Amino acid sequence: MTTSRPTKIRKRAAPAPADFAPEPVSTRGQKRRELLKVAARAVLERVGYHAMKVTDVATEAGVAVGLFYHYFPDLKTVTCEVLSDFLDELAETPHPEAEDRFDVIFIPTLVWANAYEEHPGLMRCLVQVADEVPEFRALWNKLNATWSRRVAKNIARRFPEGQLSEDFSLSIAYSLGSMVDGLINEIYVHRNSDLCKLLKSPREVAELLSAIWYRALYMENPPAGKLTLTAPLHEMGAPIPTLAPKIKRK
Repeated sequence: MTTSRPTKIRKRAAPAPADFAPEPVSTRGQKRRELLKVAARAVLERVGYHAMKVTDVATEAGVAVGLFYHYFPDLKTVTCEVLSDFLDELAETPHPEAEDRFDVIFIPTLVWANAYEEHPGLMRCLVQVADEVPEFRALWNKLNATWSRRVAKNIARRFPEGQLSEDFSLSIAYSLGSMVDGLINEIYVHRNSDLCKLLKSPREVAELLSAIWYRALYMENPPAGKLTLTAPLHEMGAPIPTLAPKIKRK
């Protein structure tokens, strides 16, 4: 079963207005354009979408403010391109092959947790921009819907005897996905002090989420050899030992 969040995106959001005439593409022009995107990415990571200014991007790139408008009509356009490129990077992140169905859950969850640890500002911006820019929201919703429907189909295929409807399977997929996003966001964006003390690395975060996901989805414990932090889960749900009847001595 595939549970990976990152999905490659080819369509670019927030197209430039009809009256915007960018400089013709040339080797020099492309380099300048990429320089501005790199600068915008750094500013987004540092201050976020709401606080970013064109002057911040120009200063970061070491160019005049006017040059920005040769390549981008506004901050919305460059932001959507930067975030779309970022999602493509996540989709192309190399990772080991899954050895079993626990790894199928754990590996992409670890990729997602690593992305949050390394780029909390950009991950926060993904949500901010999706909330405010209709073109990017459509792209973001399509990504999440594609991922959730893929998981839902695998849930139904895994448990044919349950005769789960497509809608019910989809609700399970969205619930599990929200659990992943919610906890990771709480740790790396909101910096919840209690969680940061308990879950000290992306690997621990991914293991906990994957173990809970595995139990919820397969209704059994993950392989014991895969667990370190969450090893105590194997004691949860275990049959309660029966006590031998006491023999009355005469």
